[in-house]
Amino acid sequence: MNIELSQDQVLSGEAKLFYLVGPSGSGKDSVINGLRDKLQANSSVLIAHRYITRCNDNSAENHIALSVPEFTQRKRSGLFAMDWQANGCNYAVGNEVNSWLSMGFSVLFNGSRQQIPLARELFAERLRVIALDVEPEILAERLRQRGREQEHDILARLRRSEHYQAQLPKYCWHLDNNRSLEKTVNSLLKYIEEQTTEYYLQ
Repeated sequence: MNIELSQDQVLSGEAKLFYLVGPSGSGKDSVINGLRDKLQANSSVLIAHRYITRCNDNSAENHIALSVPEFTQRKRSGLFAMDWQANGCNYAVGNEVNSWLSMGFSVLFNGSRQQIPLARELFAERLRVIALDVEPEILAERLRQRGREQEHDILARLRRSEHYQAQLPKYCWHLDNNRSLEKTVNSLLKYIEEQTTEYYLQ
């Protein structure tokens, strides 16, 4: 399944901001990379890279690394559409997101569950929150397999995940990622298509 927009189609309504959230280890990066592989060159959906104050490491996220002074300078200059702090780092998406939305492109990026109210404030009726769901046993195993944390850290993450998942607003769309990544990505594509195709003149 591919989402495409022919060159002669014209947008008849607002594009959407797809805000993907989920606990660490739930597979957000894998889902985003899988979506990126399926989108065509003339797709009406764009994936925004995050700006993060950490060096490019061996994680799966293709982000843009900034120093703290660089991040501060860009924030003060109004170059971010949204920014937040988590895990001792600064995160942001650039103003290109707002430019793309104004041009009629829908946008997806990796968000924070704690910042859903801010996303709601910034993107209003455009916002579509996608909550990635993973069973605790599977999440724990994935965290152990990646080998970044001690067992007590993993257990703490699981407790935080349970708390934040319970606090998700009712308007979230839940995406199961317990098993097949291919199935998860296809479900995401179908949801995006359902949310966006109604806005195009055929």
